Amino acid sequence: MAAGISSSTETEVILLALIVFILVRRTVLMVQGTRFAPMRLFAFAGVYVLLFIALAFATLYAAVGTWRLEGYLLVLPYAAVPVVGAIAVAPYVQRIVHFELRPDGAAYYQLSWHIPALYLALFVTRFVAEIVVYGPSAAFDVPPPAPPSTEALYVLIGVDLLFALSLGLLVGRGLGVYRAHRAWAETAGNSPKPPSPPLAGG
Repeated sequence: MAAGISSSTETEVILLALIVFILVRRTVLMVQGTRFAPMRLFAFAGVYVLLFIALAFATLYAAVGTWRLEGYLLVLPYAAVPVVGAIAVAPYVQRIVHFELRPDGAAYYQLSWHIPALYLALFVTRFVAEIVVYGPSAAFDVPPPAPPSTEALYVLIGVDLLFALSLGLLVGRGLGVYRAHRAWAETAGNSPKPPSPPLAGG
């Protein structure tokens, strides 16, 4: 084990790498074409929301420790940025997503690479910046092990807001795909059909 890195931190780094791998895999599938499944579409976004809440809590905890009551004002941009991001990107995704029926009778959709790649890049940027600020042994502690300097706190707030924008893009992507699918399915012949049962005696 590398000096200065605890086993719990190594576990959290592995978890982060797994999340990044899943995001990369989902990005590739969305570009190539992936099956439309509303539960899967929003389940991962839910995990992303929980992760953002945990990380935002870490920074807000440090901000209140440094700035006292003024630190609570950060709740406003932390809440507003994801909402604005989702509202802005959902109509765009709804316009550009492409649906098709495939031989298995299911609906598949494709997206341009830049939307999923953008929220992936913002997600990774948040953690890289935190590692640079705190060091690898403390980057994943919630709350942070010691109050950061004012300069370091500004960095963390900045990258948290990038992550908030990433969350907004992810949620907006899901909303846009879901709305586009509803409109697409209402057109003649586009409702996914279950496989036909085999004919008796066939």
